[in-house]
Amino acid sequence: MDRIAVKVSLDFIGCSGLITPSLDEMVHVAREMQRAGLSIPLLIGGATTSKTHTAVKIAPRYSGPVIHCLDASKTVVACSSLCDPKTRDEFLADILEEYEEVRIEHYESMKERRFVSLKAARSRALKLDFTHFQPGKRLTYSRK
Repeated sequence: MDRIAVKVSLDFIGCSGLITPSLDEMVHVAREMQRAGLSIPLLIGGATTSKTHTAVKIAPRYSGPVIHCLDASKTVVACSSLCDPKTRDEFLADILEEYEEVRIEHYESMKERRFVSLKAARSRALKLDFTHFQPGKRLTYSRK
């Protein structure tokens, strides 16, 4: 990826995730872009993605710009803003500020979550006793 990105002088790299395993792959792509020393924008989109996942899991793995695009039309706006020297810096500053707020909010919400031990959860598990259960008469349907 890194050799191709440099060789053809890419302006952006985009990832679209349609299924949940794609989310881990996007984190991997960000790490590889960082390892390769790239600095081009990484655009994230697709059905399984979210701004929170992008801000918390992907953006910290890559020092270049990482932008979550809600849908294809937002990708065009993001690319236009990134390509325009007049808007690029302000656009990226806004994204960085927004993602920092999202990360703070995410980690604050994690503090508020209350978990019980596995032992306590198992002690509260639903206990069903089928020893005296009598199934009802089976209903049959026929076409007449």
